[in-house]
Amino acid sequence: MNLGVRLHRTSLALGLVSLTLALFSLACVNEASELNKAGVALESRNSLEESIVKFDEAIRLDPRLALAYYNRGQAYFILGQFEPAKQDYDQAVNLDPESILFYTKRGDAYLAMGQPDQAVQEHNEAISRDPQFGLAYYNRGSAYVALGRRDEAIQDYNQAVILDRRIRITTNIGVRCKLYDDLYPKDVAYQDCRGFSSHGSRFANAFGERAFEYFERGEYRKAIMDYDQAIRLDRDRDLYNGRGLAYQSIGEFDQAFQDFEKAAGSSGFAPAHYNQGKLLYEIGKYRFAAKEYSLAILKDPLYADAYTGRAMAYTFLAKDALAKLDIDRAVELGVDRVELEGVIQELEKQR
Repeated sequence: MNLGVRLHRTSLALGLVSLTLALFSLACVNEASELNKAGVALESRNSLEESIVKFDEAIRLDPRLALAYYNRGQAYFILGQFEPAKQDYDQAVNLDPESILFYTKRGDAYLAMGQPDQAVQEHNEAISRDPQFGLAYYNRGSAYVALGRRDEAIQDYNQAVILDRRIRITTNIGVRCKLYDDLYPKDVAYQDCRGFSSHGSRFANAFGERAFEYFERGEYRKAIMDYDQAIRLDRDRDLYNGRGLAYQSIGEFDQAFQDFEKAAGSSGFAPAHYNQGKLLYEIGKYRFAAKEYSLAILKDPLYADAYTGRAMAYTFLAKDALAKLDIDRAVELGVDRVELEGVIQELEKQR
């Protein structure tokens, strides 16, 4: 056999080997993608440990599958394992540095690990790459809150609010942004995150936290406006309770009482009952105030302020024996006896 024939056969054999390896590699990539999808399905059902096993297998077959690292990071994050989550977000960023969401989620991990400065840097990177990515503003605002930089936090929450008003997203349409995997086209998943369409409740928190900042500053009407927007997105009892306090602060007691009632709900919410009791006490409805304080105590037997409030209401109702029991219980829970008994003595003079 001449040399040319041998070389031809050798070349053909090498070509077949290369083709076989390419087909095998493609099969591994496809199987990795399917395993990633299976992991995402498990993660969406909160089967987090099982989902991690699937992502492990996907990464073993295709070590360059950025989404598998990201999704495994999400599972670790939800489990409270923030260092492994951060490491997976690192890998996702290294493999796909153009994916803005990966930077934002790594910032979340830094914040959860008690490193808010580093979290701010990650969100800065995301914002520099896409100034319209509202989730990064919201999350950077949370990092600023942790740093005590309230003004900057409010500015970021405000920017997140502006983006939401532009896009007019009002409902949570699913888990596409949370999972961000190849079950959906990448651009569609990205747009979902960019538009907050799958972050309805989290974005409500942006309004709610900014409302709280306004409340702390005494800007009660601004707080009410933000609570209105937050409640539009998420009818959470804490939001109703916060808006009720803002209404109470500007003397709109009927509106405040309605919000406290909504916050209390059918199952009861101790802070809402306490605030109802406090409002009723302020307008001289001492018997009804005592009832609301009792409901707060029923839901939370360690609610020291509720015992204090009920003792004051009982004093105006001349139920001194009951007031004394509440004073003793409040003191057991940490209230200063001398100060509280001084208040009670002043109330006794007024009745």
